Amino acid sequence: MIEIKGQAQFHPLKYITALSDRFETDGGLLLTGTFVKGYERMNDTLKIETDDGEIFTAKHLVWATHIPPGNNRFNLLLAPYRSYALAAKISYKPEGFSQAADIYDAYHYFRYHKKDGEYFLIVGGFDHKTGHEADSEQPFADLVQYTKTHFNIDEISEQWSSQYYVPADGLPYIGKIPGEEHVYIATGYNGNGITWGTLASHVLADLIQNKDNELADIVSPSRIEIKASAASALKENSDAVFQLVKDQLLAGKSAELNEIASGEGKVIEFKGKKVAAYRNDEGNISFLSAVCPHMGCTVKFNTAEKSWDCPCHGSRFDLEGNVLNIPATTGLDKI
Repeated sequence: MIEIKGQAQFHPLKYITALSDRFETDGGLLLTGTFVKGYERMNDTLKIETDDGEIFTAKHLVWATHIPPGNNRFNLLLAPYRSYALAAKISYKPEGFSQAADIYDAYHYFRYHKKDGEYFLIVGGFDHKTGHEADSEQPFADLVQYTKTHFNIDEISEQWSSQYYVPADGLPYIGKIPGEEHVYIATGYNGNGITWGTLASHVLADLIQNKDNELADIVSPSRIEIKASAASALKENSDAVFQLVKDQLLAGKSAELNEIASGEGKVIEFKGKKVAAYRNDEGNISFLSAVCPHMGCTVKFNTAEKSWDCPCHGSRFDLEGNVLNIPATTGLDKI
């Protein structure tokens, strides 16, 4: 076991809450639940449009998100992954670590949390590319088994999953978007959002104020021309092309409606069109277009989270077709 001395642990939600409070105290405005559809340039001003029709103007725009919406170069330089986690109640105080991980491939990570005098062990792992897990409930089952095998726990209290994006060369893209003026990006955190997000705030603040930053070149989006990025990007995203071609070849071989059980969804073909069909607990079936509006790949049903996931670039949609994860900017059409 390799131990790193002097670790510290802090509460990420309290950290983010304190930052947002300070931001608003200093005059900032936070609009939660607001989706930015895009922007237009008007001379030296950026016109920013949201999904509720509001228009904002700004001197600078920062895409601080998993991936910028729409079809852009970052679709080729970022691969979408999902990770699974659980919280298990324990009757002892963990000693010797704030955060730890094993050396399996893919690895598992764990840390602890204290709430109302009780200790919880948080364990995560079994990551996979979005939309590529045949049985989306299996990672949760595997994670539970792993936790019970390696730790002494009382009970599992929570389970969840989240999405992150893997950059081509291992480092995030933080800085000005190549070819754009006053438009910046912070993405590709590879699951380490607290660390890279905090770094991004310093780098971007300096760039916007025309100040030097010693790390700006290292994480600059302009570095994507290097060979390491190109090779890795081709390896990761050739799969997106494969998925698109495979979807076309398998047209007409999808499941029939009577094969869909309650709480499940499958892609079928109806009158030459790919349809995402879901049967609810009452036995009623709803239909959506199975074609991701981002670049035309066919979505897959995620049984564990009851969502439609795109295996190409990671867009996700709820049972009503609404966007859960970009880069898609519009939902699945209702049929």
